[in-house]
Amino acid sequence: MLQVVIHNCKKTLAQQKNNRHRLLMAHNPGRLSWQEIATPQAGVITIRDAVAAGLPRTEIRRRLDDGRWRQPFRGVLITDVTPTAGPQHLWAAVQAIGPEAVLAGGCAAALAGLVGHDPQPVTVLVPTDRRVSAPPGVLLRHSARLRSSEIDPLRLPPRTTPARSLIDMAEWAASRSLAQDVLADAVHQQIVTVRGLREALSRRGPISRRTLIAETLDRLGADAPHLTEIMFRRIERRRELPPAGYRVEGPADEPTSRLTVRYEPWRVRVEVAVEPTAKQPVTQCGSGQDTLIRLPAHLLRTAPDDAAEIVAGALRERGWVPPTDRPQRALAS
Repeated sequence: MLQVVIHNCKKTLAQQKNNRHRLLMAHNPGRLSWQEIATPQAGVITIRDAVAAGLPRTEIRRRLDDGRWRQPFRGVLITDVTPTAGPQHLWAAVQAIGPEAVLAGGCAAALAGLVGHDPQPVTVLVPTDRRVSAPPGVLLRHSARLRSSEIDPLRLPPRTTPARSLIDMAEWAASRSLAQDVLADAVHQQIVTVRGLREALSRRGPISRRTLIAETLDRLGADAPHLTEIMFRRIERRRELPPAGYRVEGPADEPTSRLTVRYEPWRVRVEVAVEPTAKQPVTQCGSGQDTLIRLPAHLLRTAPDDAAEIVAGALRERGWVPPTDRPQRALAS
């Protein structure tokens, strides 16, 4: 395990170093060839940088005229027209807007792995004091608060971190319900954590949906194991269930983690987790095997008596006798 952690740390540091080198290359065009600038940018380069790298404007025009290059936006060139050249349209949007431009919102969240939501339009974020026009098909937004820590240091093209991207995506969503869906899906798909979203929200500054986002995060956090364990122990006491062993897989304050409750003598195991596709409890029991109960975390909040009866019923089938059903001992005279 230690070797894996060390390997991952080395890999991350190497990736950070490589990205810093690539950004340095892009910001020092006079010292590099146009190929060295364009290659790490999926073949995208500005005309200004190409000229600074020693490429004559006449040669640029000739390559455009014969179809070897394309010009998607004013001042931006695509030097690799093969279909597998990478996210050229994203690089082109960032290069067209210029310094301090980063991908944001839905397109940045999609790059982080979010599925099920439209990544369009391409959204680019710049500081409030930048006065620049957006190229066709690109949505330009301004932010008075965009810290360096909110820009992903490990990924290119430049983009906001997944947590900042999701907060912005919720703020810019077409409806309140869509904003809530975006946050829930991002957490369930493990793109971000509830804790990370809360931290990003605290840095975001004034936004119109701050209360909605905070309440949504509170609801998502309500199904985290550190709270579901409290609710489970409560129904245990109310139904006088036998003592059990508790184990949490993952961070206790994240709803994507799983709470496992095991009643060892009766070979009954309960797994409590957020299952977006499963709304009802499931009980599995095979010959000679443990009885496995999968409880949706929300059931402990919305129907605790039903959850308790499911667990108690499985224990009774395994031979457990509730205290109220046990014969009373005769008092000694």
